[in-house]
Amino acid sequence: MKRLETIANISVIVAAIVLVVFLGQMEWQRHHESAGSKKVLVGETVTLPGVQFTAQTKTLVLAISTHCHFCKDSEPFYKDLVAKSQGRLRIVAVLPQPLSEAQPYVRDAIAPSVQVVSSRLDSMGVTGTPTLLLVDSNGKVQQAWVGKLDDQGQRQVQSYVM
Repeated sequence: MKRLETIANISVIVAAIVLVVFLGQMEWQRHHESAGSKKVLVGETVTLPGVQFTAQTKTLVLAISTHCHFCKDSEPFYKDLVAKSQGRLRIVAVLPQPLSEAQPYVRDAIAPSVQVVSSRLDSMGVTGTPTLLLVDSNGKVQQAWVGKLDDQGQRQVQSYVM
């Protein structure tokens, strides 16, 4: 009887470890998409409610969420982009949350000048946050960056948008 109880306890522990590893991998993949999926976004045309890309030659679309800790970690970078762009670059934040939640978040965390759109991210082909899309005046994605950017990734975004 004691041996059966020990085997059952070990089985439960092994199953818990397997579950944690599996869920951890799924979460990691959700936030760190492969370069292949990034390339899928490039060349696609983005349409967003209330956004006309013809108004500006370049638009940086921030696909973010109020619940994403990678997005929160990236807030200083987004603030810096807005400050350095000095109106030369249009920045639009797209969040899956309702505008009543999204607008105060973007205003306080990034900048009041950023246009906020409430839309499903998968409608743009975005499957993870944060995702940055550099879009031309026709709404066509020129560049895409997926996940929390390291220093090199941030410099690359700045070189494309400034």
